[in-house]
Amino acid sequence: MTIRLLSQDTVGKITAGEVVERPASVVKELLENSLDAGARRIEIEVRQGGSELIEVSDDGRGMDADELGIAIQRHATSKLVRFEDLDVLTTLGFRGEALPSIAAVSALTLRSATQESTHAAELRVAFGTASEPLPVAAPRGTTVSVRDLFGNVPVRRKFLRQAATEVSYIIRIVGAYATAYPGVRFTLVSDGRRAIATDGSGNDEAAAIGVFGPEIAGATLELPQLDSEAAVPGVHVEGWVGAPRITRSHRQHLHFFVNGRWVQHRPLSFALEEAFHTLLMVGRHPLGVVKVSLAPDAVDVNVHPSKAEIKFIDERAVSRAVRRASHGALSGTQRGDLPLFRFPEQPFGTSIHTSVPQTALPGWSATNTSSALDTPTSNEPTFAAAGLPILRVLGQVGATYIIAEGPTGVFLIDQHAAHERILYEQLANHARANLIEQQPLLEPLIVELPWTEMEIFERSRDELTQVGFEIEPFGESSVAIRAVPAVIRGINLAERLHLILKELAEGGSGDSWLDSVAISAACHTSIRAGQALSLPEMRELVIQLERTQQPRACGHGRPTMVHLTPSDLERQFSRR
Repeated sequence: MTIRLLSQDTVGKITAGEVVERPASVVKELLENSLDAGARRIEIEVRQGGSELIEVSDDGRGMDADELGIAIQRHATSKLVRFEDLDVLTTLGFRGEALPSIAAVSALTLRSATQESTHAAELRVAFGTASEPLPVAAPRGTTVSVRDLFGNVPVRRKFLRQAATEVSYIIRIVGAYATAYPGVRFTLVSDGRRAIATDGSGNDEAAAIGVFGPEIAGATLELPQLDSEAAVPGVHVEGWVGAPRITRSHRQHLHFFVNGRWVQHRPLSFALEEAFHTLLMVGRHPLGVVKVSLAPDAVDVNVHPSKAEIKFIDERAVSRAVRRASHGALSGTQRGDLPLFRFPEQPFGTSIHTSVPQTALPGWSATNTSSALDTPTSNEPTFAAAGLPILRVLGQVGATYIIAEGPTGVFLIDQHAAHERILYEQLANHARANLIEQQPLLEPLIVELPWTEMEIFERSRDELTQVGFEIEPFGESSVAIRAVPAVIRGINLAERLHLILKELAEGGSGDSWLDSVAISAACHTSIRAGQALSLPEMRELVIQLERTQQPRACGHGRPTMVHLTPSDLERQFSRR
């Protein structure tokens, strides 16, 4: 084989793949350039997940017309001159690869003006081929427009995900920087819809609300300044973590910045989550923005062209500083903010029936409690249609588990899982039979949704209607609830809608999207653990569970009951 030099066009396409992996990579590089230019306002617009258009505008220092042509050349940068400058680097960019890599795989337009310029200049680059800069009218700052991304690299474009998925990656990156730089006003618009908007006031919580929505209000815990004994020399940590009541099933909303740079670093994540040990359920993760500052020569940022990976000289010291700061934030939290659970107090000998308010279960009336539960007619075990024996309710443990006796032993029934199974089958059966049973609200309930929940609402709107909800958009970021399924009552609709949409945004649990909507709706509108029930309510819940087709598991697959046979009890009491 003959060794030959590759053409510049081929080199540009190959090397661009190291820097520009997907539309989110373009947004990240351009956003970091804006921050390096001292921008106080950054506006991002994307269309079709970024494959059609990515436009980033800022009010930073800008560039002269003569600099535009240099900026798109490979390894041209204003951030450093010599390799040794990496030891004192304070900017986010330094490799001089972003703009030429983007220009090699897209139709790029670069428009910029400085404070001293009488007019702006515009440079167009079509898949690596640049034209001459032209004078145009534009305010101070820089606007970079990227169209037809990967138009000349069809293989890379073919492997992009759906537009909504690519947008979610972009939202994560913009959201990370928006929360880490609260003094900069960020705006992200996707296909005409505003996804992120911060006010640039410099307030951490205001920026967090602009990214994560109103649920984070009052739940940001500032990372404190540690005293001299706890502080780690040479490492400064600031930022915030979310209160333990605000969690996610993933770590995508846990952001780490080192000297202003967003990084992926698993040991730092583990160090922070160690502080939350015993405060969160298994599989749940906190939110937070942790900003670590240390000497530039104590960290190596030149590990990968994406600049997302770094190496510390003393990784343990940095992890220790993050862990101590997180402990300090949580230890300063008022006790009421931490997850607590108490069993309701019941005076000895007091009847549950008389001590608990009568709150009817969905589809149940207090006058409709006659059954064979307490009056078996024969000595032979009697089974319901679903294969469960007829049970006699005895009481409740911890306001969570129902104790029932059957001919084959004792049953402990998880009231939440049992009610979820009941509601799931009712909602799913009504949807499949196209029998919508609704309960209209006297007045529409207006609920404000963050962008991610609004997106998943629009995707799930038809399925929500099929299971009995009547919800319609109300403005740009709100919905109006006009009716709910008839089997749902006595709940905080706004709170439960947020929970339903959050679970659906994480992928759902069903075999189809309709099934996922029914499971999520049933789970988040059913009786909760810790809710005390009267004996008639428990009896009715057990009766309805007996009538289900699959009474032994909820829609998510968790067991609804535990069966203790007489043999199990005898072994526990050493009677055999």
